[in-house]
Amino acid sequence: MSPSPVPAGYVRGPIFFDGGADYSVYDDYARNAFWNLAGAYGARIVVLTANETATDADYGFTAAFRKLEAASAQLIVVDSRRVGHDPAVLRAVQDSTGIFLSGGHPLRWSTRIGGTPLATAIRRANAVGKAVGGVGGSAAFLCNHVLVYGHGQPCMVPGLGLSNRITVAGHYRRDEHEELLRMAIASNPYLIGVGLSEEAAVVRRADALLEGVGLADAVIVDGSEMEHTNLADRRPGEPFEAPGLRTLSLPVEHCYDLETRTLRTPDRLPQRPGRFAL
Repeated sequence: MSPSPVPAGYVRGPIFFDGGADYSVYDDYARNAFWNLAGAYGARIVVLTANETATDADYGFTAAFRKLEAASAQLIVVDSRRVGHDPAVLRAVQDSTGIFLSGGHPLRWSTRIGGTPLATAIRRANAVGKAVGGVGGSAAFLCNHVLVYGHGQPCMVPGLGLSNRITVAGHYRRDEHEELLRMAIASNPYLIGVGLSEEAAVVRRADALLEGVGLADAVIVDGSEMEHTNLADRRPGEPFEAPGLRTLSLPVEHCYDLETRTLRTPDRLPQRPGRFAL
């Protein structure tokens, strides 16, 4: 899957990636950030969950958007592939100003909505300026390439396809996941890896900037200067090698330029791209 083309006269909407906290001061901050991207008081937000039944966290996100006085906030449980074909669900996405993916493992999302009209509707919504966001594993699913935890080697599966430039690791713990994320980028240096702890969040802007908007730094892994890697010949237990593979921090209010692969400080940032009238 890949991003839908942007129609003439539109600007692609922001993509919000939340590291994955469920209950904390940070989580309130993250909910507020997406509410603002979706249009603030005029926001019409659809919350989707791939959990079998809605959890407290799923209800919590929906209730928080209502408490922030969004124009509307609707929770939809995607418990089977038939939901991805439901005309009422597709209308809700089309009428929204923001779509937020709450609970769900990336593989569950992929098998539930991959190849359905719902996946197409979300991509098209983002292409005409609507905000799309996700939390934890759901945030990872928003990308074209999804890194799945639980394997000694990088395991990449297809995602929703809103961005084909980055791969996001949610619930990121540096001591557990850094080498895995680095190996994933070494295997495909075109990609930029983004590690998000449970207090980190980034926005993929339409102007190819990745903006730190959470309460903690994000981790960036960049393979553009990698000289070589031993991944193809590496045996179990041998050290991973990738000279030139860079790991750096993306501080809050700073941006990483996906085109030039450089860090931009707040005083060197252009104004955020304009959006269509919500």
